[in-house]
Amino acid sequence: MDTKKYEALLASARLGSFTKAAQELGYTQSGLTHMMNALEQELGFPLLERGHYGTRLTERGGELEPAILQFVEAGKALEAQIDAVRRQESRSVRVGAYSSMAVHWLPAILQRFRDICPNVRVDVQMAGIEELYGWVHSGQVELAFVSRQDDLKADFLPLKEDTLVAVLPDEPAFDGWKTFPVSAFEDREFLMPALGFTRDIMPMFRRHHVHPRIRKTTVDDPVVISMVAHGLGVSIMTELIMSGRSDPTVKVLPIEPRTFRELGIVVRSRRELKPAVQELIQCAAETIREMQS
Repeated sequence: MDTKKYEALLASARLGSFTKAAQELGYTQSGLTHMMNALEQELGFPLLERGHYGTRLTERGGELEPAILQFVEAGKALEAQIDAVRRQESRSVRVGAYSSMAVHWLPAILQRFRDICPNVRVDVQMAGIEELYGWVHSGQVELAFVSRQDDLKADFLPLKEDTLVAVLPDEPAFDGWKTFPVSAFEDREFLMPALGFTRDIMPMFRRHHVHPRIRKTTVDDPVVISMVAHGLGVSIMTELIMSGRSDPTVKVLPIEPRTFRELGIVVRSRRELKPAVQELIQCAAETIREMQS
């Protein structure tokens, strides 16, 4: 039910005039009159008497007045609560991210964002690729820092190419290698990183018709790297994941030919972004651009 009609009804009776009620509520007189006629038709009986004395409630209207007052006040209270929720939401941004992007990118991005929007809270959750895209679609997060996946529909805003690298045990067999050909993965024991990284790796293997012996894992990147160090297989990470790591027990070599994943931000729709989210995206773009310069 529309509380505006009942608010106009009460104002018309209180002020005794459609003209005065229309002025108070910001309607035209004809618009308010049409609204009252429509309300009476909807209920099936008259609520207002019109005469040379002005307007006043009918007997039935008077009987309903206490309930109408209560209904209008409840409507105002609901609108106030909705506004409060909207204001609260406008002071927070929900973000999803790969762990690598959260570690290497988000601190600098959030520092820049806090300088611009000091009163906006940012809540960060980390997950794998399919879960993050799902969170964006469901509205659990408003944006996510992920790699581009064209089959998982969402608006993608590119930020950086992240080169894939081979992670190998530090064995004499790889001494002198400057790059690692994609073909060298053929029939090797391969430790597939968890959290949906399959989507970034398998297209390269399919494109080059390479068939490693894939062993899927459910552990995080440092554990996979440790497994490689212990001779349990080879793996693939990215430059961002390996950034800052200095582990003498593994070799990290560029893959030949160069292969990369495209990192960026996904949102459900660019047209739905609230100002704080737009500002955070701008901060991300500026921060990553500075990191690359």
